[in-house]
Amino acid sequence: MKVTGLPKFTKELINLPFRVEDRKIYVNYFQDGVQAGFPSPAEDFKEIPLSLDEKYLYNPQATYLIKVAGSSMYPTLHIGDILIVRSDRSFTDGVIGIVSVNHTDFTVKRFDEKTKTLISDNEDHPNIKIQEEDTLICLGVVNHLIRDL
Repeated sequence: MKVTGLPKFTKELINLPFRVEDRKIYVNYFQDGVQAGFPSPAEDFKEIPLSLDEKYLYNPQATYLIKVAGSSMYPTLHIGDILIVRSDRSFTDGVIGIVSVNHTDFTVKRFDEKTKTLISDNEDHPNIKIQEEDTLICLGVVNHLIRDL
C-alpha cells in the first residue's frame, strides 16, 4: 500500500491561515449602493450593520483564504488577490476551483464541464484537459475575492 499526502500549492497560490475568536466587528453597510453616474440629491442612505466575517467566513470549518501568486487566471484574478475558498461547494461548470490533477501541486483554474477542461483565463498559460483515467482533487471553489485597489 502506498500512502501519499495531499498535493502542495503551486507557485500560483499561497495559503493564508486564519483563526476564529468570539469577538465580531461590524461596519456600516449602505445596502442601496451608490450611483456611479449623476447622484440624486433626494436619495436616502440607509445603513445597516454588517459583519464581514459573518458574510464571507460564515462557515470557518469549510473556508480557506488563499493568496494568488501567479498569473494563469489573469485578468479575472490578479497577483495579490485573496481568494475566499469554500470546500463545501461543488466544483461545477464555470466555477473557479483550487485543483490538483493526478496528485500534482494545487493550482487555480476554471472548470469547463462540457469539454472536461481546466481553463486558464490567461491565454499565455495552457489549459488542462481532464482524461477519464485522471484523478481530480478539488480543495474548494472560489466564493469571493478580496482585491486592494
